[in-house]
Amino acid sequence: MEMKEFHYQDGLRVSLFNLDHKAVPYHFHHAVSDMMYCSRGQIAVELPDTNEVLTVGPGQTFQVPHPNKHRFVNGAPVGTASRYVLLQIGTFDINFVPVTEDIAGQFTDRAATRVTDSTVYIEDRKSDISKLADHFEQERPDGLDSEEQGDVVAALRCFASHGLETAHPRGGHHS
Repeated sequence: MEMKEFHYQDGLRVSLFNLDHKAVPYHFHHAVSDMMYCSRGQIAVELPDTNEVLTVGPGQTFQVPHPNKHRFVNGAPVGTASRYVLLQIGTFDINFVPVTEDIAGQFTDRAATRVTDSTVYIEDRKSDISKLADHFEQERPDGLDSEEQGDVVAALRCFASHGLETAHPRGGHHS
C-alpha cells in the first residue's frame, strides 16, 4: 500500500492511495468523514459497525460518515492494483482500532455488495473543491505522476459536480 498525502489546507485534505493487497488498518474519525473516489481497480469498504462489505468500482464514490469504523481493501483480483482518492472536509483526526485481526476475520470470504448509493455530502465546499481541481489540473502535486494527477482532478471534479452541498444527514450513521 502506498499513501500519497499532498494537500491539507483550509479544511480540505486530499490523499491518493495505491493499494496492493495490504489493507488500510481499521480506523474511525471523530470530526471528518472519508469520501473516496475509486479511480482504478476495485475498492472493498469493510464496515464492522454494520457488518457490511461494499464494493466501489472505477468512477464511483462512497462516503463513510464519522464515527463509523472502516477500512479500505483492494477488492480486485490478487495481482491487480487498485487506486482511490480520498477527500476529507474539516479538522483531520484518525483513531486506529486495536486488535484488528478479530475484526478482519468476520469479513473473510464475505461476498461484497456493490455500492448503489454513492452520494457524498460536501457541505458548502463545492466552489473550493472545484478550484482545487482547477489548480491540480494546472500544477501537478509533488509526488504524483501524470496519471495520478489526472485521477485526482477527476475525483475532485466528481465530488464537486455530484456532491450534495449539505452536511451528512445522519451524522454518525452509515448511509
